[in-house]
Parts: sequence; structure tokens; C-alpha cells
Amino acid sequence: MFGLTTLAANKLPLGNMLFIIISFLVLMVILKKVAYGPLTKVLDERAEKISTDIDGAESARQEAENLAAQRQSELADTRQQATKVVADAKASAQKQSDALVAVAAERANTINQQAQTDAEKLKEDAIANAKNDVAALSVAIASKLMQKELSLNDQQALIDAYISDLETK
Repeated sequence: MFGLTTLAANKLPLGNMLFIIISFLVLMVILKKVAYGPLTKVLDERAEKISTDIDGAESARQEAENLAAQRQSELADTRQQATKVVADAKASAQKQSDALVAVAAERANTINQQAQTDAEKLKEDAIANAKNDVAALSVAIASKLMQKELSLNDQQALIDAYISDLETK
């Protein structure tokens, strides 16, 4: 009932069936060589590129985080240095101010002492001049009262006695 050249179900000749199978297998081999191989190669390359891009993006993200942390650290260091510079400047200014105040106080003290010394000297000079003037006036008044004139030596002796009398009082 069945011949070698036909199939029972489809009534296809066996030769056609073998030709179709061989053609299908040849087509599969050609597709594998021409389409499937390059297609899988392209897909593998694309998968590798995507993986590389993801790794690169992760690396770039990590580097960006490191740079941000480094920038924050440098910013904190810069702020700390700026604070130190300001503190040093304030300390230096205070030190200079204290030195200027000390110099001014010393100068004022020196001027005050000099003024006191000058005032004391002027006072002593004024007292000495007043004593001499008083002595001269006293001698003049006394000589007029006595109607006699004293000699220069007598005047000097009288003045010295009067001055020593004033100094003891």
C-alpha cells in the first residue's frame, strides 16, 4: 500500500521529502553561518559594550563621589585655614595694639615725670628768685629805714642770714 516514494499521511513522494529535509538542513547551516553566527556575535558584542558602559558609568560615578568628597575635604581645610588666618591676624593686631598702648603709656609716664621734674625745678627757681627778690627788697627797705647804706659784703651777709632763716622755717 505504501510505496517507497510516498508517505502514507500526506501522500508526498519520499524524494521530495528528502529534498525538502536536505534543503532545510542546508538552509539551516547557511543561516547559521550567514545570519546566526554574525547575529550572535553582534549581540555578544552589544552585551559586552553595555556591560563595559555600565562598568564605566559605575567607575565614573565612584570617581565623581570621590572627587566630591575630596572637594568637601579641601573646602573644609580651606575654611579651617581661613579661620586660622583670621585668628592669627586678630592675635597679631591685639599684640600690636598692646605694644602700642604700652609704648604710649611709657611715653606718657616719661612726659609726666619730666613735667613733674620741670615743675619742681621751676618751683625751686621761683622760690630762689623770690628769696633773692625778698632779700634785696628787705635790704633796700632796711637801708632806707636806717638811712644808711650797707656795703656789698654787709648786704650779702644779711641776705645769707635771711635766707638761712627762711630755710629753717
